[in-house]
Amino acid sequence: MTNWLVQDKRFFLLLLLMLIVLGLSLVLGSSSYTLMDYFNLSENESLKRIVFQHRLPRTITALLTGIALPLSGWVLQEFFRNPLAGPSILGVTSSAGLGVAIVIVLGSSLGFGSFIFEPGLLIIGALAGALLAMLLLISIAKQLSSTNAMIIVGFMIATIAGAFIEILQYFSSAKELKSYVLWGFGSLTGLSIKHLIYYAVFVLVGVFFIVKNIPSLIRMQLGELYAQTMGVNLRSLRIQLIIASSILAGVATALVGPIAFIGLAVPHICRMYLKTSNFYQLFAYNMVVGVILMTGFGLLAELFPGGALPINVITALFGAPIVLSIVFLNKNQIS
Repeated sequence: MTNWLVQDKRFFLLLLLMLIVLGLSLVLGSSSYTLMDYFNLSENESLKRIVFQHRLPRTITALLTGIALPLSGWVLQEFFRNPLAGPSILGVTSSAGLGVAIVIVLGSSLGFGSFIFEPGLLIIGALAGALLAMLLLISIAKQLSSTNAMIIVGFMIATIAGAFIEILQYFSSAKELKSYVLWGFGSLTGLSIKHLIYYAVFVLVGVFFIVKNIPSLIRMQLGELYAQTMGVNLRSLRIQLIIASSILAGVATALVGPIAFIGLAVPHICRMYLKTSNFYQLFAYNMVVGVILMTGFGLLAELFPGGALPINVITALFGAPIVLSIVFLNKNQIS
């Protein structure tokens, strides 16, 4: 299980790079403070507020998102055995977004009032939508032999979720519409300590379910019959992976927005770079690479000339070429 960790010097270099990027996220921003100012942080109340009230929450949010979305995508790709499987492609993100839209747009009508943006409500809405999408995918996938057909089903789920979102937007007030549009841009900023605690707890639960089931996933690679002979309970495995992927994609979507492509691109990058079937190694690399990229994208969005960009713009510009590369590099395997 851990032999690769002792031998893989690249992983420790990536860990170092991750720490550097996380550190840069704490010291870089739109303000004009110099590096020397940080050595006197305790005496500079203005800089202290910027670091602890804005940059530290942004960095923690990027770290948690960089763990949640790549692991959610990796589990889906391994479970469906398809490199194009990912929360955004299979409609999981869109369905989670529908759950959030119901909470935001219908919140006032249902009497939630000022509690619409309570993290618990947003997370419940997103998890319900993500779980529904995953259950639909699993039930339909049993009837299909083609992975291409499964991708089309996921796209249709996303389309239907998008249609319901547009209906909600059409009948919403200007204030509700603006709230949902701003949420849809995606952002790594603005989360309170309460939000971050919710976020961390749900990510830990999702990671726990994945780590617990890695041995079963390894046996699944040799076929379901072999896995069953080795004592794998396929029904239990399927349920736990649905829960893990839904939790990770749902909580990230609820609190950060519908971040595109990270759940698809990062597992592909790790698999292409490592060229290994060691699931423990892939698990660790997905987390570290995900954190590096999400934190880096957060910095790019923050430091963009002329003002901060929505994080979704950055991830889409990065992710779309990766999706195209997946299609072309796997054109003989995706069928």
